[in-house]
Amino acid sequence: MFHLKQAHMKKFIFLILIVTSLLACNSDKTDVKQNRGQNLNLTPMEVVNKRMEFYNLHNFSEFIQLYEDDVKIYTYPDKLLGTGTDNITSIFKPKFASKSIHVEIVSQMNNGNYVINHEIVSENGIDTKYVSIYEVKDGLIKSVKFVRDN
Repeated sequence: MFHLKQAHMKKFIFLILIVTSLLACNSDKTDVKQNRGQNLNLTPMEVVNKRMEFYNLHNFSEFIQLYEDDVKIYTYPDKLLGTGTDNITSIFKPKFASKSIHVEIVSQMNNGNYVINHEIVSENGIDTKYVSIYEVKDGLIKSVKFVRDN
C-alpha cells in the first residue's frame, strides 16, 4: 500500500511541476504581449530603428518584442523563409549571445506601413549587403522581405 501512495505522490509532484512550468511560460508571453503594447504610438520607422538598436546591443528580449507572433520572413519577392517568433528566436538568440553580428543602416526610407533599409550586416567579420523591407502594423513588425547581394 505504501508503494501505491508513493507512486501517486510522485505523479502528483510531477504534475505540479508541469503546471507550474506552463504557467511560467504563459506569464512570460503575457509580459511580452503587454510590453509590445508600448510600441503602438511609434511610427513604423521608429519601430524598425528600435529593432536595429536592439540588434546592435544584442538585447534579444527587447528585439523579439518588436515582432508579431506570426511574423513572416521572406527572401524577396515571395520565398517564405520562416514564420513566427520561435523561428526568429532559433536564428538570432545564439548570435546575440555570442555577439557575432552587427548591422549598419546605409540608407532608409518609408512609405506608410513600410520601411525600406539598405543595410550591411556583419557576422564574424563577413559583410553582407541587404535591402530589407519591413511591414509594420500596430507597432509590430508583421513581415520582412530580404533582398541579398550576390
